[in-house]
Amino acid sequence: MKLDALEALKITRDNPNKRFPSEEDPRFGGDLLFPSLRPKFVLDAPAKVFTIGSCFARNIELALLDHDGIELPTSEFSVPKSEWEFRPNGLLNEYNPGTISQRILSAVGGGGDPEETIVEGKDGFIDLLLPGGSPVPFERAVARRQEIEVVYESLLSSDLVIVTLGLIEAWFDEETGLFLNRMPMRQDLKKQPERYSFYRLGVSDALPLLDRAFGGLVDAGVERVLLTVSPVPLGTTFSGEDVVVANSFSKAVLRVCAEELAQKYPQVDYFPSYEMVSSGGLGAFNPDNIHVRDAVVRRVTGHMLGAYFPNLAPDPGANGHASDGAGVAQRGA
Repeated sequence: MKLDALEALKITRDNPNKRFPSEEDPRFGGDLLFPSLRPKFVLDAPAKVFTIGSCFARNIELALLDHDGIELPTSEFSVPKSEWEFRPNGLLNEYNPGTISQRILSAVGGGGDPEETIVEGKDGFIDLLLPGGSPVPFERAVARRQEIEVVYESLLSSDLVIVTLGLIEAWFDEETGLFLNRMPMRQDLKKQPERYSFYRLGVSDALPLLDRAFGGLVDAGVERVLLTVSPVPLGTTFSGEDVVVANSFSKAVLRVCAEELAQKYPQVDYFPSYEMVSSGGLGAFNPDNIHVRDAVVRRVTGHMLGAYFPNLAPDPGANGHASDGAGVAQRGA
């Protein structure tokens, strides 16, 4: 962005939130900061909301389920606990820009995923395009992919698509040309070291991947996309750095990508869930310092609802009175 000097002065003069909030500022919520929002769009319930991305997308989903009039197609997907012991629809999680892009473009273009990314393990088959799960028979892995494709049939008919970017560290399958949603099994990495590569995506890598996907959504007629960056940190890093430093870089890359996409597409708006949760420091997280406290998630999503769904409920975000609660098991960022 480049501005004329006088225009820059005028923008600053007219901005009531140009200074960081003090305790007297209405954006100060006691232990969290709630940035003022200028939504590009506003929705009325009933509305269909489609969530894509990291496990924080599942947090948003759970909070939205508390409100009548919000239809969430992704909440209707589930697998048996024998396949996935955590949140029933957690296998929908997409963590890195590569897999998020692939999933969106596949849904927009109607293409299927190659079966070569379903690999045989000791006790069954593992789907490398899913974030985890127990080994299953090959036929079940194929059928499960078809079930996920059915869920994504609702993507283009949704009133709002929420995309949560998680992390930038990703494994890549050179054989199929696809980013993976989990690390291949160590035995396969040793057997086929030429097949798999590790990527630490920078802005120059991640932005084109996401741009193609968001451009595909817009071209397919999606009119409202709410883009966020997950506040959930990296659980493990392959970068060789301290994970605290690696996580800071990861979120910085994703935040830049989010800003660029929101600036480019009128249909895309950025919602600062990352900034809100991060403003609370470690107090916003469960004792593991990874998973965000349920009460914090409710306040953040309340702030979002107050801005984008004003007819649902008043914004409870900045009052700081939400009660605490036990976190729900999550994995990844």
